[in-house]
Amino acid sequence: MREAMLVAARRLSPEVRELTIDPGADFRFVAGQWVSFRIPVQGQIAARAYSIASPPNDNNRVELEIRLVPNGICTTYVHKFLKEGDEVTINGPYGDFYLRNSERNIICIAGGSGMAPIKSILLDMVDKGIDRKTMYFFGARSKRDLFLLDEMRELEQRLPNFTFVPALSEPAPEDNWEGEVGLITDVVRRMVKDGPNSEAYLCGSPGMINACMTVLTELNVAEENIFYDKFS
Repeated sequence: MREAMLVAARRLSPEVRELTIDPGADFRFVAGQWVSFRIPVQGQIAARAYSIASPPNDNNRVELEIRLVPNGICTTYVHKFLKEGDEVTINGPYGDFYLRNSERNIICIAGGSGMAPIKSILLDMVDKGIDRKTMYFFGARSKRDLFLLDEMRELEQRLPNFTFVPALSEPAPEDNWEGEVGLITDVVRRMVKDGPNSEAYLCGSPGMINACMTVLTELNVAEENIFYDKFS
């Protein structure tokens, strides 16, 4: 375990808060991994697993994207009480959700705070000059639930073979949405054309992961080439 400090925080969406943590010393990890985030709550220590959103080449910073879970002890504390300058404890890194070394096309699918490990992987691809064909499908309910759109569009400029596809399942009239509409699985089914030569990286709820697995196997993505990070 290492003592760390929250040095910056910003709200990405009504339900997602980004934390930037100073780990206190070089913190080495592989893009896609997660940390155990420990904070004091009601006289006890609460620990939860959160994926790292920052790139590995910046090992003096750990960035987390934490979604508010209704009645969640840890996320309620993070969203309502944790402030810049507070001390926190992290442990890790952990996990084997990372980009495999291959020449296959890359399909990324996420929703909500599932953005974090995908963002880390994409930034690591920029740093390492990895220019494989990549499509990133990000699902949200309405426009208010989308975030980091400018950052993703910038990555499209830095990775010539990268395409970001945000999709709304229930766009509101005031959203004036002109992008993809429907469940993210339906969008994937419509847009993925070369499943046999692809590998997939999924991050989201168990229900979303299972639905994506079904669609990807329909598209002939080999099951051994589908990697995922499930969270409740």
